[in-house]
Amino acid sequence: MPEPRSKAQLAKTALKLALLKYNPIGLQAKLIIAGSALAILIILIFTAGLFSMFSNSDDSSSGVGVGVGPASVSPEVAQYRDAISSELAKYEMEGQTELLLALMMQESGGKGNDPMQASESKCGSIGCITNPDESISHGVEHFVSVFKSAKKDVKLTLQSYNFGSGFIDYVLKNGGAYTKELAISFSQLQYQKLAHTGLYKCSRPEAIQHNACYGDIGYVEAVLKYLPSARAGSSAMIAGDMAAPVSNAMRVTSNYGWRNIGAGPEHHDGIDLGCSEADSIHTVKDGTIVYAGTYGGYGNVVTVQHAANSFSTYAHLSRISVQVNQKVEGGNQVGMCGNTGRSFGSHLHFEIKTQMWGGYMDPAPFLFKEA
Repeated sequence: MPEPRSKAQLAKTALKLALLKYNPIGLQAKLIIAGSALAILIILIFTAGLFSMFSNSDDSSSGVGVGVGPASVSPEVAQYRDAISSELAKYEMEGQTELLLALMMQESGGKGNDPMQASESKCGSIGCITNPDESISHGVEHFVSVFKSAKKDVKLTLQSYNFGSGFIDYVLKNGGAYTKELAISFSQLQYQKLAHTGLYKCSRPEAIQHNACYGDIGYVEAVLKYLPSARAGSSAMIAGDMAAPVSNAMRVTSNYGWRNIGAGPEHHDGIDLGCSEADSIHTVKDGTIVYAGTYGGYGNVVTVQHAANSFSTYAHLSRISVQVNQKVEGGNQVGMCGNTGRSFGSHLHFEIKTQMWGGYMDPAPFLFKEA
């Protein structure tokens, strides 16, 4: 069977035939016919280009809510970028490379023999995967499977990678799309069944509040914070003039972003401002106290909610002077500078974010505006 010819080849043949057929007419007719055929050829090529453009606009591997641009991950994770991309290429899903890097960052920070923490999905127990290549191979395979079952809902995929595929069935029976509320309710149900095993504990104050200690209810936000589209927030998030969070002249002692203070690379989710225990700490905007207590490395910490997607946090305080549900105005005192928690000298760790326990942003542009 002869090989099918392209639209361009067919147009050229039509042109030749037209010129042969109307040869007696003369040069002027030939030029008119040639021009008409050329116009047809251009239309065919343009139409084919448009068709190609629109037919490719819905990439089957893109999913919903994927960040664009390189993930902000540690060097230990970044070294696996090519390996993850190659593995995803087997499923024609290379576009998910940065998302998988963000997932690995949350799972292990790129450390250990199972950086994707894929052992449980492979054999039901921790430790059966003993080298990074196997971890990436199975981790990607498991991710792709979950991604398809979740109907390309990225948030549902991520939470199911953490909870297990049972969460997908739960969501499909309760609206069909991921919500944080469904993640909390599923965790509550599973924890009620499994709390007696002693295998699960609350990893976040938010989980304690909801008694939702199965898995990590904040997993989606924790992964997506490493992607540019999730990190980018509206500059109006905490818009307007801000009160200074410390009572002295603000002096940055540690910037937002990656740093190494002795335990390897880690992401610093806020900025540190120098202060002494004689300095008072103030909320930068009006709001409501949503957390006031001790939390891990934060020591004594206060979080203020300013709007639906606007929060600020003040950590390492020596003393807290507010309580949960209290209304505050910008400039009101929330505590005193201190050295509690994981701290190496008195200072304020200050955060601006779009969720209570996630969506971190660099506070510096908000505090130090250009003149």
